[in-house]
Amino acid sequence: MEGRIVFKASNICKSFPGVKALNDVSFELKSGEIFALLGENGAGKSTFIKVMSGIYQPDEGVMEIDGKSAAFPTPRSAFDAGISVVHQELNYIAVLSVAENIMMSNHLVNKLGMVDWKRMYAESKEVLSRLNLDIDPHKIMQSCSTAEKQQIEIAKALYWKAKILILDEPTSALNNAEIENLMHYLEIVKESGVAIVYISHKLEEIFRIADRVGVLRDGQQVGLMNVKNTTPDKLISLMVGRTIRDMYPKENNARGDVIMKANNLGNRVLRNINFEIRSGEILGIYGLLGSGHIELGKMIFGDMPYSEGYIEVEGKRVRIRNPSDALRAGIAYVPSERKTEGLVLIESVQQNIVTVYYEKEKKKLVNTTYNKNSSTHWIQKLRIKTPSPYTPTASLSGGNQQKVVLAKWMEVNPKVLIMVDPTRGIDVGSKTEIYQLLGEFCKQGISIIMITSEMPELLAMSDRVLVMYQGRVNGEFSRDEADQIKVVSAAIGGNI
Repeated sequence: MEGRIVFKASNICKSFPGVKALNDVSFELKSGEIFALLGENGAGKSTFIKVMSGIYQPDEGVMEIDGKSAAFPTPRSAFDAGISVVHQELNYIAVLSVAENIMMSNHLVNKLGMVDWKRMYAESKEVLSRLNLDIDPHKIMQSCSTAEKQQIEIAKALYWKAKILILDEPTSALNNAEIENLMHYLEIVKESGVAIVYISHKLEEIFRIADRVGVLRDGQQVGLMNVKNTTPDKLISLMVGRTIRDMYPKENNARGDVIMKANNLGNRVLRNINFEIRSGEILGIYGLLGSGHIELGKMIFGDMPYSEGYIEVEGKRVRIRNPSDALRAGIAYVPSERKTEGLVLIESVQQNIVTVYYEKEKKKLVNTTYNKNSSTHWIQKLRIKTPSPYTPTASLSGGNQQKVVLAKWMEVNPKVLIMVDPTRGIDVGSKTEIYQLLGEFCKQGISIIMITSEMPELLAMSDRVLVMYQGRVNGEFSRDEADQIKVVSAAIGGNI
């Protein structure tokens, strides 16, 4: 049954100094549908969502809710009109209970004007049960998992009778089981008649769950269609403005000598870790949540030191007790959380690029000529899109921020580059650029340890794959041997 139109945007424009972020964007949302909004970082998705939710006001154009003209001078006015947003970085008050967070917009009160705690907890439990969520409404939010916090945000939108639910990169921090659960919950929300705007870079999710898709590029709407009438290649072409023939430009480079070797490494989480990696090789590491795959990268880099075994770099035993030891041994580490662990966002692109160099060389005096030359070199070589080297890193897109993280490590000529979820939260076009850079690094003889939760990325880019299970390596596959069934089987404890 065709849903009714609950929201309509016509000819929306929004400009900032020197940039037209949205240019004549129009689309509508129907009740009980999932509408995917796609585009590269910087395409205008975030700006449009902020216009919808009252954070920004449009310079031109009109919006309608249920056929009536609507304007949202504040986020609260948009929320009251039925628009609810679940941001990628979840908004909640950690020290309050689940029920208090659900009722944050308007605590229920009794006849005496006091908070009606009994009714608050009862109604919170009821809305959680509508999503088949077994979460105690008395539970403190900071003790909830990321998936539970997201589920609570969705329950909150249901409770306050949202007409439109906007989800921004909802699976970026979820494991496979949690993603499956989210898909199930969204079907329940959809059946209740809510219109869902689903923003994701993961095309497989779009084709699995969305009914229609809209594509933005450079602030303009370049595509609007039913999902069943399009293909991944068509959407990619619309997003980037060109055809990407090979999403994963992996070359079979000749591998050199063994650069690093792990011998019976272990600590309180990991045990009996043995592997080696050669120059010019990408070693993919995969595991489910709690398998130890993330901890393995931290252990090699000294962030979670090993208490058993030893590491060799170029045939010599090295002792890595902390990240400084790893840096001296030629080991670099690109974390998955680039904004909080990989960069100082308020600092300039230039300042971020040179930080590791000053740490490694123990330089106490700033060399402005070196800083300028180094940052200019890497901005050009890695094709970092930034107005200048002095631009705050926070203003760059996710893909360009990731390039800045790579630049700061490449400046110190690492032998081994550990990358955790290297393309997390990055648009399709930028992903391909990152993969191309990894190929270039391999040609230079750098060894890459790629710890990833994305199966297509793992299988397409790895020369070999290690699979972790309960703190140990439970499978090793060559590029030709590795496939999804073998990898998943090893990841759940299968006897490989």
